[in-house]
Amino acid sequence: MKCVLLLIVLLFAPVIDGQNKPKRIGAIEFYGYAGLDVDEVRAAIPVHEGDLFTTSDDTFFETLNRIKKEIKRVTGSPPSDVAAVCCDPQGNYWIYIGLGNSVRTTPYNPVSEGKLRLPTRIVELYEQTNQLSSELVGKGIASEDRSKGYALSNDASLRAKQLAKRAYALSHELLLRRVLRSSPDPEQRAVAANFLGYARQSRAQIADLVWASHDVDAGVRNDAIRALGVLAESSPKVASQIPPEGFVEMVSSGSWTDRNKAGFLLDELSKRRDPKLLGLLRSRSLDSLIEMARWRGRGHADFARILLGRIAGIEESRLQQLMDAGQVEQIIKAVK
Repeated sequence: MKCVLLLIVLLFAPVIDGQNKPKRIGAIEFYGYAGLDVDEVRAAIPVHEGDLFTTSDDTFFETLNRIKKEIKRVTGSPPSDVAAVCCDPQGNYWIYIGLGNSVRTTPYNPVSEGKLRLPTRIVELYEQTNQLSSELVGKGIASEDRSKGYALSNDASLRAKQLAKRAYALSHELLLRRVLRSSPDPEQRAVAANFLGYARQSRAQIADLVWASHDVDAGVRNDAIRALGVLAESSPKVASQIPPEGFVEMVSSGSWTDRNKAGFLLDELSKRRDPKLLGLLRSRSLDSLIEMARWRGRGHADFARILLGRIAGIEESRLQQLMDAGQVEQIIKAVK
């Protein structure tokens, strides 16, 4: 299956962004806002839809601090997350802000003090693939094949680097697993999680990636869950081996990447419409899914809309028709 890659730029983490030109803000969306006046928050923050916005100069952290300050002034608490995501069909940023009023936290793995490290050339390969992915997303030409259980770009340069990841993972799987579980360095753990997604498919691989989905670092969680989602997409048998419970909780996380990647994975895990999973989604994540389903446009809101439709028992082709027609409230009405 081919799909568009999404470059995620976390405003509460070091920025990875290969695009230096400012982009306009296409939409600003919120989550975790139960009991809050979203319009008041929207009016107070120093960025607005249509503004030029950049993540690559000295004004970035100044803007971030102003956003945090104004949200705390209006709501009494700082935001749980602010994420700028590239790009909408017009090449603009989406900005997602967690207001933290109804978000859920889950326990994270303890950080170990191991000494093992991956070679510098492997870290550089990870950074190079992220940079090239960023550039392709910015040009609107990023697509990939996930049918093998790991991502392979249609771009020849990126594909070659991804195949190099595959070769390394096949011959160094034990080292990747040990670094993932023992390194105190979040970059090392993120690289290990990313490369482990290119290793041989096995229950041990899945177990390590599920474990890493509870890492204290958002970047490690993002790489681990994305790898699980690609694995699940490649095979229903593999999907059935991934326990969904922790990802149901993650749908209500204060972190945008947690919500985004958990939604991506749960879309795959819920395709068989297992009543236990759908019941768990209804009882634990319904309000969060409704918030996200109401985000404008397609793309990031689709996961929530699909999950709500399956909870409601809407037949798959009918659900797709409703989504294509923008009938979000009809989907929400059916699930209540």
